[in-house]
Amino acid sequence: MAIKATFDQNSIAAYIQSKVDKIDQAILNRLKYLGEQLVNHAREFGSYMDQTGNLRNSIGYVILKDGKMVVQNFQKTSQKPGAKGVREGQQLANSLKVEFPKGYALIVVAGMNYAASVESRGRNVLDSAEQLAKTEMPRMISELKLNINKMK
Repeated sequence: MAIKATFDQNSIAAYIQSKVDKIDQAILNRLKYLGEQLVNHAREFGSYMDQTGNLRNSIGYVILKDGKMVVQNFQKTSQKPGAKGVREGQQLANSLKVEFPKGYALIVVAGMNYAASVESRGRNVLDSAEQLAKTEMPRMISELKLNINKMK
């Protein structure tokens, strides 16, 4: 008695692609959640006097997949008139894309050119968000691996 396949190459490829798409979406969702968490943390715990609103407004993130931007979040959050901050943050994040041509990347920036100077004077702009990322990213990756292994 011969064994006969009840499927073809196209159905196998479609099945595999559906699994890849689910994994891709799970990764993007986790990175988006972490990006939101880091940006909110940086904006809330920034220990500087933001006179124009530009520095807080320049804090945001992008998510890249193989060098292409798939998610970005830069919002004017300060009540002050600093509309320049959002644009500066977007431009900085955009300029960093070339450093990540393969895989996934979460880039969190404070786009104003004086952000590093503010931090060098002992003020928190992104430092605490970076520390949060160093603890949350490994945990997130572990959870993601567990969830991927459970996918059906």
